[in-house]
Amino acid sequence: MTSHFLPEPELIFANSLHVCPKAGMKESGVYDLDQIRPDSIKVAVVGLGESVDKVLEWLRVASLPLAEKKSNQPTLFPPFPGFNAANTFFSRVVYDETYIRKITNTVFDQALTTTTHNELLENLVNLYLTEIAFIAKNKRADVIICALPEKHIQVIISGETEENNGTTADEDTLKNGVQAAGAEETEKEPHEADEEPENEVEKNFRHLLKARAMQYGIPLQLVRDRIGKPTREMQDPATIAWNFFTALYYKAGGTPWALSRRYLKPVCFAGISFYKSLDGKELQTSIAQIFNEFGKGVILRGTPAILDKDDRQPHLDAEAAYQLLLTSLTEYRQAMGITPSRLVLHKTSNFKPAEAAGFTRAASEFKIDNLDMVTLMPTDVKLMRKHQYPPLRGTCVELDARNYLLYTRGSVEYFRTYPGAYVPSPILVRLFRNDENALTICEEVLALTKMNWNNTQFDRKWPVTIECARKVGDVMKYLPENVPPQIRYSHYM
Repeated sequence: MTSHFLPEPELIFANSLHVCPKAGMKESGVYDLDQIRPDSIKVAVVGLGESVDKVLEWLRVASLPLAEKKSNQPTLFPPFPGFNAANTFFSRVVYDETYIRKITNTVFDQALTTTTHNELLENLVNLYLTEIAFIAKNKRADVIICALPEKHIQVIISGETEENNGTTADEDTLKNGVQAAGAEETEKEPHEADEEPENEVEKNFRHLLKARAMQYGIPLQLVRDRIGKPTREMQDPATIAWNFFTALYYKAGGTPWALSRRYLKPVCFAGISFYKSLDGKELQTSIAQIFNEFGKGVILRGTPAILDKDDRQPHLDAEAAYQLLLTSLTEYRQAMGITPSRLVLHKTSNFKPAEAAGFTRAASEFKIDNLDMVTLMPTDVKLMRKHQYPPLRGTCVELDARNYLLYTRGSVEYFRTYPGAYVPSPILVRLFRNDENALTICEEVLALTKMNWNNTQFDRKWPVTIECARKVGDVMKYLPENVPPQIRYSHYM
């Protein structure tokens, strides 16, 4: 085995490069500072009256600087400079009373008076959807914030009535300050994304609401109303604000940061992931395509996949693979005006010869002769480091010419610590076919872990190609066939 160390990828901001999104934005501003961008963000806020008031107060407080968390790792927990027109984002939140839609306690309580999970879920989604529809038809909001009441959160996430309160569901599903900073990710592994445990009801609420609201064309930001008074298991106020406003800025059409141009040729990255239909009977596929260094891309509803009897992994037949990639490249050319000179496919299962032939055929029709097909999978293998910390993020071990172990989570030199709660494991990078050299492909995977604007802590485990495709599948399963999906990732994150 041969070991390599890949340096931390740099990101581009307004007029500088930096490895850290927070530091880069704070030092020179967001990437699109000198472009047409959201220098003000019109928000609408929907929710129970008291929840809306709490969120509005937090928006006011977070427009001003927030102190850093007291810690020995200042680069991991920096202060938040405030979301205002004077620095960092150089943008501000704007709204008036007509953009505030409050649900009364009487109406909300009435929606809770049901004994079945499905009815409760439908009732709550419809409450928010009614107000979302009004805003979409009568106002021009850039983002709609849905405030979820903490006093009813157990009902919302468990699907049970107040009289029979349920247990706490996975809080990672609602970002914006509910995930403990630096905690190891608890999301499903990509190749298992077609399985959704029945008790993950909070995710069901989020996904159903986003799917139903997609017809109105306005991104949603879900937030629990305790965001203004974070409890111990939550992130610190400054970190919450960094993550919330980065996501808000992106959903409003902004570009907080971009990939370094060393990764562009121009190149198109596409991620393919799989999910089951809502009734669990049909295995579908979803694709998320990253256009360029700005993370702009298109979302496509995929074709049915099949579960291979040999490796028990989902695959596409040759025709399905051909049609999926042909449609993706067509959308790419329409959006960008050019055909990429290089195409990188990230997939969460092994490539079968038939589907590889379908992908190759589509690429050939667009005269793309630089094509990489890469499988990204979890692994139980762990490497030991002589020192007290886990291996460095960027550690890459060549098992053979086709298989590489890549630590996308691990000790981070910039943080001077390992910012995780559990022993990290690498991901397996498997090259089915490649025209680019293997280490460059691994460098790109590492760089793409920094391109998800739901979180400003840059050591994500999975590249955005895979994270995006998985989130698309989570929402897409609730989207009726007659409703065209939105092509922007901001409607799914």
